[in-house]
Amino acid sequence: MSAHCALSAEEKIQIKYDSFINPDWEKWSVQSYNYGMDKTQVPVPFFFDASISTDSTIMVRGNNNWKKRWGLHVFEAYARDDRSRITMILNKHVEEGLPVAELYYYAAAYGQGFSAYNWFRIGSDVPYHSFMFGRDTAIFYGTLQMRNLLVLDSIGKDDLADSVPERKVWMAEAEKLYPREKYETDKDCEHARIGVMYQYEAKVLKKQALKKAQNGTMFYDKDRDIVVVKVGGKWRKVITEDLPEGVSYGE
Repeated sequence: MSAHCALSAEEKIQIKYDSFINPDWEKWSVQSYNYGMDKTQVPVPFFFDASISTDSTIMVRGNNNWKKRWGLHVFEAYARDDRSRITMILNKHVEEGLPVAELYYYAAAYGQGFSAYNWFRIGSDVPYHSFMFGRDTAIFYGTLQMRNLLVLDSIGKDDLADSVPERKVWMAEAEKLYPREKYETDKDCEHARIGVMYQYEAKVLKKQALKKAQNGTMFYDKDRDIVVVKVGGKWRKVITEDLPEGVSYGE
């Protein structure tokens, strides 16, 4: 159904469109539509066969999370294959003590592995320029100016692992750290607990990164209290000296 509405400048109205729930809607059979959606609760989406232009703000409210994919996705834009997509997620995880907003380019493969993510470029659309971000790797083609401190990663033997423990091991730890009663929903609790597994995976990736490190790679060895750098294919200790007498920083 199409409609045309002409209003005078003096008229002030508020328009609200309500869709309807239809579990038999034909596009629910398409994975890019049904993935992460409960078709018994999510209304059928509206379709606008034209560009949408506004001089105002597009707002996504946080209530009624069941209307969003997985209850958390607030924006998605699909590529030509109709599967790869840019996705913005709010408050799926809490890390370093604060909720996280996540923005990424999801590839055609579903899941959380390396092949599930494409590069997300920021700065321009010029190939081999600007700054690209992937699942666990970033490439900065442009100049990076640090306007504050540069902190090397502090790595010790406890930060490295050869493999992720069996599920029953990390899940037992997760259940103690994140009891169900602390969360509103099972899904929120699940997101918190899965973070324990990914912390172990991060240790595996960090060890792999050290093995594959290129010349010029640096980090702080906290077990030996030294800074190391890879030069000529070998890890070498960076020689440091005491500051001149009377010099101090941040004290």
